Amino acid sequence: MTARRLTLASAVLVGAMLAGCATPPAPDPTAEVPYCHKTNKGRVIACTAGPVPSLDADGQAKQFVPDPSALTVYVVRRNWGDGRNFVKVQADDGATVETLPNTMVRYRLKPGTHTIAFESEGQRPAKSVAGKAGEVRFVRIDGMVWAWKSTFTWATESEDSIRERALKARLIADLTVR
Repeated sequence: MTARRLTLASAVLVGAMLAGCATPPAPDPTAEVPYCHKTNKGRVIACTAGPVPSLDADGQAKQFVPDPSALTVYVVRRNWGDGRNFVKVQADDGATVETLPNTMVRYRLKPGTHTIAFESEGQRPAKSVAGKAGEVRFVRIDGMVWAWKSTFTWATESEDSIRERALKARLIADLTVR
């Protein structure tokens, strides 16, 4: 009986030690690698084509520190019903960024009025964003994906609410348009 308990205790100890070896290492906070959107069970369903800003840059962006020489605009895409669809976002006539659910793009723009637009399902809804140097603005794409239809619109909620969502989104592009 004691041999059986000793064997069982040894097996549990070895199992616990091996479990520690199976834990993947923490991601490098300075690495710029593609971002992958996962289901709540950890299954990858879509990834960005190229690398995104590092986790360190993501953390810095979430401090929402204003740039004294630019209007900073965060475009946030975070909604419970959003799917795997890529949605292209563009500020004025600049470069497009393909967004995924739970992501955000930070634009540093010249002070003034700008047009932020996104493309989805053949539509191109646009939103005007105005501000002075040193100001920070938040806008959100509200996506709802069903098996039979996808809809994306500009959210009509307060910037404070969007800011809270931005804290849980991943920065995938950090662009300066001057």
